[in-house]
Amino acid sequence: MTEEWDIIVAGGGSAGLAAALTAARGGARTLLIERQTKLGGMGTNALVHTFCGLFHPDSSAPWAWLNAGIPQEIGQAMMTQTGQAAPDLMGRVYVLRQHPSLYASIADDLCSAESNLTRQSGSEWTGLLQTSSGWQVTTHSRGVSQLHRSRALIDTTGDATGARWLSPELWTIAPPERLYRPAYVCSLPHVTGEHDEGWRLAMSALIFKGIRSKALPESAMGAAFRDSTFAQEMFMTIDLEAGQGQWDPFDPTKRAEVETTGRSTAMSLWRYLREHHADFQHCPPPQFPAQAGIRETARYIGDETLTGDELAANKRFENEIALAGWPMEKRENARGPKFRYFDQAQPAGIPAGCLKNSRYPGLFFAGRCLSADHEALASVRVMGTCMATGQAAAQLALKL
Repeated sequence: MTEEWDIIVAGGGSAGLAAALTAARGGARTLLIERQTKLGGMGTNALVHTFCGLFHPDSSAPWAWLNAGIPQEIGQAMMTQTGQAAPDLMGRVYVLRQHPSLYASIADDLCSAESNLTRQSGSEWTGLLQTSSGWQVTTHSRGVSQLHRSRALIDTTGDATGARWLSPELWTIAPPERLYRPAYVCSLPHVTGEHDEGWRLAMSALIFKGIRSKALPESAMGAAFRDSTFAQEMFMTIDLEAGQGQWDPFDPTKRAEVETTGRSTAMSLWRYLREHHADFQHCPPPQFPAQAGIRETARYIGDETLTGDELAANKRFENEIALAGWPMEKRENARGPKFRYFDQAQPAGIPAGCLKNSRYPGLFFAGRCLSADHEALASVRVMGTCMATGQAAAQLALKL
């Protein structure tokens, strides 16, 4: 049986959620395909607990939304449900703490309100074919395959899945040693105390001591801590080397190694901190994510490719469809980020050509797999910007 749609969105992360909502609200009969059971991507399944890229980059001025529409709507809903009156100023940037469970709930509520939107969860996108009238997509779920046809297709999988089926000339990927490192994020309940910058410095020293004494694995060096919006809950993020030059995010064996290393490191830290730090004395075992947080895989090659130099120069475009404001947060190893800030505390533009390739009419791409070089991706991969490009991709699709 073949289902007919106006627009199909593959991938239900931040970009896919924004694309599907925009398409449905624009009157298109829309199908949203998601392999996990929750929408929100890294923000729900990998427990990434901050929305970055939602705000104007001038941190010397009062905070302001950067992209209107879905990004602001979701950001405001999160602020309301977490009781935050304003985002946090973190160094030179504004960030919004978000709670993964609330994000999943917000996504459900927004999608349920759209009669034109149909969601499939636990559904894998297994095939793609260009037709005379648009696109044919094959999905597979629990032993059942389905065919879907649409005039427009939006790939927000984060992996440029459609491009890898269509042509080797349509996608690119950084060398393994340069790929941004994955992270493993856990939730830690019942953590007491106050956690300021001095606390974090002392925590780093304690972890280093544990590594030197062999009480902790070396992978624990990539651990960082941030308070939740709710009392006595903390998120622990562990950046992982993932084999460095051997890291391949498309290799299921290497992905399993990353997941195993993340869990074992988290458990080692939990046991060590319960014994050596009073704030963790009553903390039960960490709550694991559904998956490790993947920062980079493959990207499309579009009509235009956004570069890091263009972002740094605050370049604007006549055909821009969204704004980028997050600095280039490069994580090519597990020793913390290296930031490249824009030359001025102003946004840069993202041109429409980064979301499409003229050789494939009706195909659009957004989020982490849009057309950008390795350095620019370090800025536009964050969830706030993904929402903005997902929204923009749907707006382009609606014009077909």
